[in-house]
Amino acid sequence: MADTQANVLDFLPKEEHAAIKAGRSHFDCTAAFQKAIDGSRRVYVPAGLYPVKQINLRSGVEMYGEGAASELRAFDDSLASEFMLATYLKDGGTPRVADNMRDIHLHDLKLNGRVEEFGYAQYYYLLAVDATSDLTVERVTFHGFRGDGMYVGSGTLRNVERHNERVTVRDCVFDGAVKDNRNGLSIIDCDGLLVENCIFRNIGNAKLSRSVGGIDFEPDHDFSVYRNVTIRGCSFIDIDTVNTAGITFFNGHQKGDNIRDWQVLDCQFRNCYWGIDSSTRPKTSADMPDNLTVRRCHFLNSVRTDLAIKGLSGARVIGCIFERSPPGMGAGGDAIRLGDMAGARSRNAVNAVITGNTFIGIRPQMGVIGVLGVSGLVVAGNTFSDIYGTCINFSEDESADSARHIDSVVISGNTVRRSRAVAGGRPVPMAFLSTGKQFRLSKGDVRLDARSFEYDNRVDQGVPRVANGAAVEFAGRPGG
Repeated sequence: MADTQANVLDFLPKEEHAAIKAGRSHFDCTAAFQKAIDGSRRVYVPAGLYPVKQINLRSGVEMYGEGAASELRAFDDSLASEFMLATYLKDGGTPRVADNMRDIHLHDLKLNGRVEEFGYAQYYYLLAVDATSDLTVERVTFHGFRGDGMYVGSGTLRNVERHNERVTVRDCVFDGAVKDNRNGLSIIDCDGLLVENCIFRNIGNAKLSRSVGGIDFEPDHDFSVYRNVTIRGCSFIDIDTVNTAGITFFNGHQKGDNIRDWQVLDCQFRNCYWGIDSSTRPKTSADMPDNLTVRRCHFLNSVRTDLAIKGLSGARVIGCIFERSPPGMGAGGDAIRLGDMAGARSRNAVNAVITGNTFIGIRPQMGVIGVLGVSGLVVAGNTFSDIYGTCINFSEDESADSARHIDSVVISGNTVRRSRAVAGGRPVPMAFLSTGKQFRLSKGDVRLDARSFEYDNRVDQGVPRVANGAAVEFAGRPGG
């Protein structure tokens, strides 16, 4: 096919042009879009409002408009409008990436699912991507999605194996509008994902328990792949309904190297219930590491935990800011949580490093860094300022499976500062270390193994080393 350009208005009745340009058209524009896509490599969408049902994309197509002024709007709430733009659906494509649809470029458009009018519908997506390679989505506004804004999946039928690769989402806005949605971006399968300079806001659903928020990684099967993921320069704003998160990582279908290597860089998390959450299976150091890196991110006023590492392995948290403003606000949530005891199985974080971070004004539930379970932890070179509780808390809870443990912990070179006073002039009630039971401070006795060390930490005068008369002992001796 020649590199031809089509103007979608040329496929629409002339008597509809004025209404489309004025934003008041009720004409079904689906057939016009489909003809333009089927006959041209480049499809131009002039400014206007275009009511549409499902439009099928194809390899090699570029569709673009004039930014948010070029709006595709769900025609109605019927099944015909379940997917606005789609590559393969149902069991289309094959498990071989060589057979994928490919080289698709969508940019400078607005997609509107009309959730304000039609309400939540789990499987209604504005952009459904399956069995697709080399997709670029730029400067697209996903507005009012009823389920997911963009779904990168493995077919839309059960037990269908399909794979996506090299997907870029850049300079886009995912706006849930009324917090009656599922996810801004849902990833079931993708090898090589870049999400860059995007805004995720007003996304949530108080009626759902989990897997709701800005970006959700939720592989369905052991054949699912999500790896080589970079999320950079994105903002997650007001994703604050119960059990929602800016980003959620799930590693439950990790078999070999199919799920690994995720980076979250230079991102902002503001007023999220959880900043970054995870759902993890029990792991040991012998298992494939997840390799989550969170670097130079800013977490402000999370309702609960800013970063829930839980049972992930190979997590690195470097150069981030965790903050509550004003200091001490909120019901209480840890900045970083390691380990988990969900149900009858405990999950210990493995080989985590937390270094070069700044923690300001946190009112933690356990501690700024709450340790339920970990095998291998370095906490070094961090600054804790005006903490309304303890900086690092070690749980002494017993787990139902007796598998929860804390070992190989190194705490070194941290700075603990107290500069503020609370009402009445009393100093902020902070301590460096503590023990805990059932997420509350305890007067416990935690003794860590000979591979655990605590040294060269600078704690302001008057700040207790250990809170509440408890004991935290490190058996390792530097230089010993």
